[in-house]
Amino acid sequence: MTLLQTRVDEKTARSFARAAKVRGHTPYSLLQELVKDAAAQAKRRTWKQHFEWLDSMGMKPASCGIVARQREEDGER
Repeated sequence: MTLLQTRVDEKTARSFARAAKVRGHTPYSLLQELVKDAAAQAKRRTWKQHFEWLDSMGMKPASCGIVARQREEDGER
């Protein structure tokens, strides 16, 4: 299926069409709305706001060697 001159696999196209129908749109009107929202000027976030957002996520800090340990387990160098 072709969606706005972009070739996508049939499963993705059916999922997108289903999501559009649930939201009361045609696939093209939903895509138009998504593009319009993405193109809208985003509010710039300061570093202070960024760190406040990170703190609000409540994530625990990762241990220092976790990435190296995962790479060793996967056989990567």
